[in-house]
Amino acid sequence: MKKRLGSILAALAAALFLVYAYSPKPPGAEEKARVETVLRASLADLDGKQQALSQWRGKVLIVNFWAPWCPPCRMEMPGFIDLQEKYRKQGLVFVGIAIDSPDKVREFARKVGVNYPVLVDQNSSVLDVSGLPYTAVFDRKGEVVDTHTGALPKEELEGIIGKLL
Repeated sequence: MKKRLGSILAALAAALFLVYAYSPKPPGAEEKARVETVLRASLADLDGKQQALSQWRGKVLIVNFWAPWCPPCRMEMPGFIDLQEKYRKQGLVFVGIAIDSPDKVREFARKVGVNYPVLVDQNSSVLDVSGLPYTAVFDRKGEVVDTHTGALPKEELEGIIGKLL
């Protein structure tokens, strides 16, 4: 009986932790204003065509700054690919903004099968991020609801976007 009660309490504690950990934590006003400037940017895609990020307004938008040489970036990408496939029809769009040369980005994106738009910002002109990867989550109104520096586990991101779709 005591073992079962202990297991139940442990499961309850884990569930409460997951609810807390996967709840969007809005960035502060200064960070929010800084990140929302991303939606005014226009960058070249892998074919060299300029793409305005504002074209995805009205969707739940995940903007991920990354580089092919960044191990945590490479680690999180399969989860992003899975989530894009799973929630595309519900209005989710991932946009990768790569910080590297177009040739290296193109080669890597094709190799791993990226199924979402990839734009290139070789000189980090759109947003000065403190580390890679850096992910910003925008709601359908174009407001930042969450930001994250470092690898973002698929499960954590799914918890965030699940409340926005």
